Amino acid sequence: MVKPRVAIIGAGSSGLAALKQCLDDDLVPICFEQTSYVGGLWNFVEIDDKNKDPHSSAYKSLVINTSKELMTFSDFPIPAEWPHYLHNSLVTKYFNMYADNFKLRQYIKFHTTVVRVSYLPDHRWKVKYITCVDKDQTGEKQNSEHEEIFDFVMVCNGHHRKHRWPKYKGMDEFKGEQTHSHFYRRSASFENKRVVVVGVGNSGVDIAVELSHVASQVYLCVRRGTLPWIFPRLIGGKPIDHLRSRFSTYFLPRSPSAYAKLIVKTLGPHPPSFQPTTTSIFSSHPTLKSELFERLSTGTIIVTKNILELMPDETKSIKFVDGSTVENINVIIYATGYNIDFPFLDRDIINGGSEIEQEFEDEYKENLAWMYKMMFPPNYRNIAFIGLVQPIGAIFPIIEMQTRYVTSLIKGFINPLPSPQDMNIAIRDYHNKLRKRYYLSARHTIQVDYHSYLDELSLELGCYPYPLEILKKFGFDIWKLSMFGLRTPIQYRLLGRQCWEGAKDAIMIYNKVNPN
Repeated sequence: MVKPRVAIIGAGSSGLAALKQCLDDDLVPICFEQTSYVGGLWNFVEIDDKNKDPHSSAYKSLVINTSKELMTFSDFPIPAEWPHYLHNSLVTKYFNMYADNFKLRQYIKFHTTVVRVSYLPDHRWKVKYITCVDKDQTGEKQNSEHEEIFDFVMVCNGHHRKHRWPKYKGMDEFKGEQTHSHFYRRSASFENKRVVVVGVGNSGVDIAVELSHVASQVYLCVRRGTLPWIFPRLIGGKPIDHLRSRFSTYFLPRSPSAYAKLIVKTLGPHPPSFQPTTTSIFSSHPTLKSELFERLSTGTIIVTKNILELMPDETKSIKFVDGSTVENINVIIYATGYNIDFPFLDRDIINGGSEIEQEFEDEYKENLAWMYKMMFPPNYRNIAFIGLVQPIGAIFPIIEMQTRYVTSLIKGFINPLPSPQDMNIAIRDYHNKLRKRYYLSARHTIQVDYHSYLDELSLELGCYPYPLEILKKFGFDIWKLSMFGLRTPIQYRLLGRQCWEGAKDAIMIYNKVNPN
């Protein structure tokens, strides 16, 4: 029997997990990567004349917002001696270790850009790509164009590529510099400047805090009027994502919002004078940066309302919606996120078609992903999008679980996908729930909850960590850790197909280093 050929687009976190899982399930994968390295956007890449718009948006000081214990791949634990929150250099080191350990590089075509993926009448996919190679010893480059046919496509190149810019009156005439957070690399060039940062997501707050140490003044522009709920990385000396065990999910407040609000109000960093938004704590994607309040208290960061207009004169003034004005602004940094964009695919594969896109246009601003389980377009059963989610929690375990789901589907180990009609019903239900939970924004079109999403997929895969089964197989100690200890994704390797014999010891090591 001929083994299915799988095209994997991108060798970042999603592509590496997909490649490894395809090999585990005896498929024939080929991975296409436009750069010379693995790890995708977590690599720090300088911006220069030769590379003015790199794929990576990592700045020099970037530290991930989820603890290593909950962001690790399930059968290749991040070293326990590493810090809880990893600098981007350690994240890329981990991905390189992963690629080397599972011998993945030999399946990757580097310096290769996919330019078109086309659906064929026989229900396979034609992938057209261009590879850049050295022509001779002088270093001169040449491009070679190729086409290959695949049975399945896994789109793994992420959704942090097409910068989303706000629209303000006067942007074209403003005399100061305007840039996107995608191009921010380090604070040195902003010394003694007056800077406005637009956006209070993790990147915006992170950059504003960093700049406040060198800039003469930083203004943090809140487009919705009030700061969101700000979470600390640590509570009681422990990473905040360590606090929610499987037991707490079962028996403590059923609303994650109520549970988190209780934690942040009781133990978090909010000063008594700070009045956060009155909306639900999870009506927007969480922002982790308690140092913001220190900088606010020193006046090095001043929070403003949304921008009304950028003035065209030499004063480089900005007028806000409350009537206030600031002058002599040297730089505006728009930390306003990204739009979902896969230029090598027909748009209706992503958004479900023009009728569906128009229905959601006012709310989603061309940022709609119409996917069953946030992976599968209903009308195309042999293409999957990996990592096209924004989780409350770590993304890498979700990516890995998605790849396990997809390869199990290809191999027939799980039930086939429902009919397109049933998938459309499930997708609409998902988006209706998003509308009720989150405020309307292009930012909140692909949200998932870390724990519930992993549990949902693992139940179908047969690797859900059933407490009773764990008690029977491993005894009381591992059962206790699985219920009351760290809710590490390694738990999803204890049972079922592709369980890992090292899972028990890895769970014990993580919990020993990080006792609850």
